[in-house]
Amino acid sequence: MQLTATMIASILGQTRAEGRSACLVTILPTSPASSQATPAGTLTRRLIVEADALDQHGDPIRHGTLGNQELDRLGVDHARLLIADERIEIAVARPRDIVSNPDNIIPDEISDYRLLFEISRPPLELVICGGGHVGQAVARAARLLGFRITVIDDRVEFASREKFPDSEIKLIADDFIGALRSINLTPATHIVIVTRGHRHDEICLREVVDRPVRYLGMIGSRRRTTTIRQHLRRDGVDPLLLHRIHAPIGLDIGALTPEEIAIAILAEIILVRRGGTGLPKSADGPMTKAR
Repeated sequence: MQLTATMIASILGQTRAEGRSACLVTILPTSPASSQATPAGTLTRRLIVEADALDQHGDPIRHGTLGNQELDRLGVDHARLLIADERIEIAVARPRDIVSNPDNIIPDEISDYRLLFEISRPPLELVICGGGHVGQAVARAARLLGFRITVIDDRVEFASREKFPDSEIKLIADDFIGALRSINLTPATHIVIVTRGHRHDEICLREVVDRPVRYLGMIGSRRRTTTIRQHLRRDGVDPLLLHRIHAPIGLDIGALTPEEIAIAILAEIILVRRGGTGLPKSADGPMTKAR
């Protein structure tokens, strides 16, 4: 099946709405000769690969075709690798450079082509549980990073425009459980739990610990966050789910003020998304010497 522009827009729109990434793969000729050697229509054929989505046979979900079974296989495999690397938005590769098994022989009729991989990623979502000083600082800083932000607090005065004057920030003044259940939490969602007390932190964590979110972090001391983990483990929460929780939240940069804590939290979110070590880049700078 050859994908039309309307079909491509519909499929990519659906994956974005569901908080999932996808990759559009297109064949690019490298020379006029390669264009003439390819069956009519092949150059306009495209393939869409969905991220971490499997069909009933356990194979990656894909739409369309590149017009060649070997190209389809290579395109799917490489697209999934690129989707997993959130530093990459677009890439071009030759079939012979991405073949997984070096013993495989790339047919001559496709060896001169390049594959264009265009990654479609959903908008970044950030849900902040708690409208206090830290929640306010996280919201302000996260706006600079392009997040769509929702703030929840069960106190009307803390989920108000007085605290969050930016009209682009969505505010929900409701009990935490009801509010979290009203939100579509997807693999593009990042959750920061910074409520006014440990009891409310635990309530929020219990509600979302098994949801398919990208990042889940909770504020608190090491002792207190360990206690909450023990509570959840005692109540039968899967240990694998507990390992997903970033608590205490944020990178250890010695943060003290709400603004510094917000930077530490968002730095950890960037680390989770983009990869890295969290260590100073300088091998002999003052920060390294202070460690």
